[in-house]
Amino acid sequence: MIDLWLLAASLCKQDLQERFAGAMLGSLWVFIWPLVQLFIYLVIFGKLMGGRFGGGDGQIYSYGIYVASGLLSWSCFANTLQRAARAFVDKRQIINKVAVDLRVFPLAVCLAELLPFALGAVLLVLANLLSGWSPAPALLGWTLLALYCQQLLAVGFGLFLACCAVFVRDTTEAVAIALQMAFWFTPIVYLPSILPEWAGYALAVNPMTHVVGIFQQCFVFGQGVSWASVAYMLLTSHAAAALGLYTLHRLNKDIRDVL
Repeated sequence: MIDLWLLAASLCKQDLQERFAGAMLGSLWVFIWPLVQLFIYLVIFGKLMGGRFGGGDGQIYSYGIYVASGLLSWSCFANTLQRAARAFVDKRQIINKVAVDLRVFPLAVCLAELLPFALGAVLLVLANLLSGWSPAPALLGWTLLALYCQQLLAVGFGLFLACCAVFVRDTTEAVAIALQMAFWFTPIVYLPSILPEWAGYALAVNPMTHVVGIFQQCFVFGQGVSWASVAYMLLTSHAAAALGLYTLHRLNKDIRDVL
């Protein structure tokens, strides 16, 4: 297992180098993108749109922070899932030449996407403090659990979809469309309270609703975490991981033959 993670870390480093190869600023883009995105969320969604939670001059950026915290979680999840879903197809040249554990490719994607997430989280904490809000210290630990469930969910489903994409290449395009639709079924740019009761039940089925909710509780509301949400996150994320591992176990040989 240690060798698997070491190989994933090596592939992650290679991925970052290839992503910014030839760029004048190189890996600095990893820092620039979260900074630009956070500025847009705070200025456009916060001050210019005037979104507030409860009023008060110190809370003028609260809606921007609400959106930014949700998008920070969602972007990491969606990017991990979408890239993991095409990992086997993208790395088929390696798979055809080296007898490597196929699990390493979604893991490498997961590690690569955690870096911009971590940078964005640091910037969000700083912006939160400068705007007059303070993330609840007791809730910061819950965000780590939410991050674990979020990435386990993405890697699990990504592994399952990567197996499917080997046989049905349209899978990756379908994933992109599904993520666009799922975004609006996750309360990121709106409050769940504005929806009718039936829509609230529909949102509750979406595991990312609970993951994003913990980030928003930590950075904006500072309220307690629902144990039902925590239990649902853990259940669905581990079920996704089990689905991905089972599918890979059953199709491992066929995947290598087709690729």
